[in-house]
Amino acid sequence: MAKGSHRKYIVIEGNIGAGKTTLATRLAADWGMPLLLEKFLDNPFLPLFYQHPERYAFSTETAFLAERYRQMHEEMEALDWKNQGLVADYTFYKSLVFASKTLAPQEAALFRDLFGIVNRQLPQPQLLVYLSSPPSRLMSNIRYRGRDFEQSITPDYLAEVESSYRNFLAQAGGLRCLWVHWDEGVDLQAEEDRYQRFKEFLSGDFRYGLTTVNLGDL
Repeated sequence: MAKGSHRKYIVIEGNIGAGKTTLATRLAADWGMPLLLEKFLDNPFLPLFYQHPERYAFSTETAFLAERYRQMHEEMEALDWKNQGLVADYTFYKSLVFASKTLAPQEAALFRDLFGIVNRQLPQPQLLVYLSSPPSRLMSNIRYRGRDFEQSITPDYLAEVESSYRNFLAQAGGLRCLWVHWDEGVDLQAEEDRYQRFKEFLSGDFRYGLTTVNLGDL
């Protein structure tokens, strides 16, 4: 990472199958920075939520909130991220984004209050990067990696997730957010020159609020 920005805490976010873990892993290795990866969350309420969404939505989202906080707090405590920087493939705000999709208005308001209390105890990223891909590319990646529990995902669901992230990031004035359009035909992993330009681009300074860039233009 460029001199002067080597202590950044950067999050690579994205929809299911967007390639966020692959990109975060490569960036961390290239920059010589610690890597924080989201672990599979064994949520006991999730099977019940699939059967009775309205009844178990709040329990499910609260369990995810608690486990994500535990993971992030414990792992960041063990890292020298303030001196070395950090690259992560998920953000704590993920809980807030998904809760906005599943909870009724009164429950969503209570969840936001709980989230705000917990979120104040965690470091905030200096840059949150969202990889925006068309559903067709996401579906292709999902099929390729072959995870059984992802095979029932539909393009409509992916579009809803994308919309939820877009709405959140558009209002996140206290964060530096970068919305990256990653269209079909652009292969960031295979196109080395483009990857290097993108990596250098991420090393720059960004304003608070949402900035948009097309990966094909870099």
